[in-house]
Amino acid sequence: METFGRGCLYLIIGAVVLLLLAMLLGTTITIPWFIFIPLVIIAFVVAASKSNRRDDD
Repeated sequence: METFGRGCLYLIIGAVVLLLLAMLLGTTITIPWFIFIPLVIIAFVVAASKSNRRDDD
């Protein structure tokens, strides 16, 4: 459950960063599905690796 929460947190932080970037640029940022889906997978892989590293300590 910790991995899921951490992965969701990373996705929310990424969405906020994109929102702020779009507001600063005054434009719309579109991300195609073939880029978005791997980014989601990478976020959860990083979250899982951090959780596993913490469990090893």
